[in-house]
Amino acid sequence: MTDKRKRDFCDRPYNGNRTCKQVGAKLFYDQGIQGNDYLLAFLTEYNKVYSRRYRADGKSPEEFSGKDMSSEEYARWAKLARQARSDYLDGKITGEEMLEKIKVE
Repeated sequence: MTDKRKRDFCDRPYNGNRTCKQVGAKLFYDQGIQGNDYLLAFLTEYNKVYSRRYRADGKSPEEFSGKDMSSEEYARWAKLARQARSDYLDGKITGEEMLEKIKVE
């Protein structure tokens, strides 16, 4: 690196269009959740809720099915989910409590 900033990965291309930073960040993320059943369950729930918002994108509220979620509802849920995940990682709540907070019926 030519500057004095602390970096884990460089900006050079790695395997096509992706940079070392992008590949390295994904590897760190995958290693962080691997073996942690609560974080894997969090990711599953997050993807489920995001799909509900994505599916509802472009629909009017009258067209929503029972599980579709508006962008505003998703934003509120995502804020709650981020806080619950942060509290879990900080040891303030248990994994079970985190999953209970983010659960959507």
